[in-house]
This record gives sequence, structure tokens and C-alpha cells, in this order.
Amino acid sequence: MNPELQRLRALAAVMAATQTALDVAHRTLRESSAALLRTGDATLAEVSEASGLDQGELLDLLSRNTPGREPAWNQPRITGLS
Repeated sequence: MNPELQRLRALAAVMAATQTALDVAHRTLRESSAALLRTGDATLAEVSEASGLDQGELLDLLSRNTPGREPAWNQPRITGLS
């Protein structure tokens, strides 16, 4: 096999593995940032500065429903009981 083709295949494999690692790291960064904001341990500005994520993206993450943490308007209510 052509050595240059082998080199290209190896480089493509390294790039694919690196992209996967970056995707996981970005997802973890977003999840950790949202969790930190939900607990109130840091301000939006602090988390934005530390994570490099802009405040709009962080607010978007906070506005998404997470299992077990549905907004109050989405909670089932018992009606008809007085």
C-alpha cells in the first residue's frame, strides 16, 4: 500500500478521535455550567467568563427542560377539589 495513503488514513483516524473527545468535552462543559447556575453557586457572568460560553447560550441551557425539573406551568394539577 502507498505510504502516503497510510499516513492519510492514520491522520484521519486521529482527527476523528480528537473530534469525538472535543464533542464530549463541550457537552460536559455545557452541562457543568448549567448545573452550576442551577445551584446558584455562581453568577451568570462568572460562569460565562469561566466557561467561555456566552450568556445567551447559558440562558438557553437553563431554559431547557431537564428530566425531573419541568417548569411549574408544566406540572399536572389536581383540579375540582375544594
